[in-house]
Amino acid sequence: MDLTKESQQRTEFCDILFELAKSQELLQDAYYRSSMYRRLESLYDAESQDKRFRHFYTDIFSVLTQIQQNPKLGDINILGQNLAMIRSGYKPQNKAADEKRIIDVSDAIKKLYDHVNLDIARITYSDGANRKISGESSLEILQSQINALQQKAQEIKKDYGDTEKKIIEVENKLDNSQKEYITILGIFAAVVLAFTGGIAFSTSVLNNIAQSSVYRTISVALIIGLVLINVLFGLFYYINSLVNKEKKIFPLLISNIVIIILLKLRTLISAYAS
Repeated sequence: MDLTKESQQRTEFCDILFELAKSQELLQDAYYRSSMYRRLESLYDAESQDKRFRHFYTDIFSVLTQIQQNPKLGDINILGQNLAMIRSGYKPQNKAADEKRIIDVSDAIKKLYDHVNLDIARITYSDGANRKISGESSLEILQSQINALQQKAQEIKKDYGDTEKKIIEVENKLDNSQKEYITILGIFAAVVLAFTGGIAFSTSVLNNIAQSSVYRTISVALIIGLVLINVLFGLFYYINSLVNKEKKIFPLLISNIVIIILLKLRTLISAYAS
């Protein structure tokens, strides 16, 4: 077998298939249609059956897959339709070179049509199955992405709720802080006024100390001290409860007990002296 000639025939065979896949209008032209018949006769015809060209399934499959993967090369369905037109329109009428016989490649064209359409059906089915699998895979990926987005949205919603609660808490704390600051300032003002008033009253008492007895002066001073201590302690106690949230009255009790004891001693001393 002449492999060089076979290679040329296979190349011509592939060229014919590529050409027939480009357009359905090609075979509408009578001259082109007749030329295509002659090309097929030249490809398949031989004096003996053994020397006739037999197309390869691999060539058919290779051409069809190339066309399917590259739309610029044509369309496999157009190829099938053009082969159907060639099969139905071909009529043996051309004579061989020896002028003794009529060239007839009807069987070869019939086999070509059958083999090409078989591979077209197989490729179409395979592509459909691949698209189905790809579509299902894409749906699964899309569903997983949707689930992830929904979960993320829930997390964001939860974080937003927590953040909103914290903002409300901070606002409440700011409001309370403002109230506490105002209260503390008011208390300090009261402390200043009480202390100033106490000092003024004490000054007035001390100015008149010469006009009264020592015991009476001591009694008045102790009473003034008792009042000032209780008033100032009460104000500072309230401030402490706002700032430290603690309540301790032990120092007040000690100071009051001391002053009361001093008053008792003053009374006893006064009674003893008289």
